[in-house]
Amino acid sequence: MLTPYPPTLSRGLTLIELLIALTLSACVLAIAAPAMGQWVRDIEVRSSASSLLATLHAARAEAVTRNASVRLQLPDTQGRPGWQLGCTQSTARCPTLIRQQTTDLGTSVRWGAAVLTAMPSANTAINAGTSMPAGVRFDATGAAADIATGDDIARIDITYNNEPSVRRIVVLISAQGMARICDPSASASHPTACD
Repeated sequence: MLTPYPPTLSRGLTLIELLIALTLSACVLAIAAPAMGQWVRDIEVRSSASSLLATLHAARAEAVTRNASVRLQLPDTQGRPGWQLGCTQSTARCPTLIRQQTTDLGTSVRWGAAVLTAMPSANTAINAGTSMPAGVRFDATGAAADIATGDDIARIDITYNNEPSVRRIVVLISAQGMARICDPSASASHPTACD
């Protein structure tokens, strides 16, 4: 004969236990929420920098593919993300406007630029909207020779508007047309350092 299991008591939570759990949850959220906001803003800056880098690579590729001079223009005076890509001389193979990304008016991400001759050290931030509107021209070989003369931008800082605690990302452009992202807070031995 089988013996039945002894009856078990099923208990719910008492009001005190529920209040303790809610209080602990509120404390954890209060501590984690600012860090989460910081993380989201850092991601927005990093995403904008990656998008800008991809656009610079695309502009260089367009110049080589079309065998023509192509200009990437950053038109917003306040440094809000947005760009226009087009040929410097309109032809059947190379239109004045190849493509564009309209200026994002709803973001707090900002760009600031500098030409090579006035470029501060990587430790010094370029303020949002500095030297804007700005641009860089790639010739048919993919070079950006106007950077060397100081006519085109050689550096773009991506920041978060009025949030100095958010990580700043820098995009560097060489006269040979190469562009890369660097992190001014990285140590000199790190691959992403701005040295």
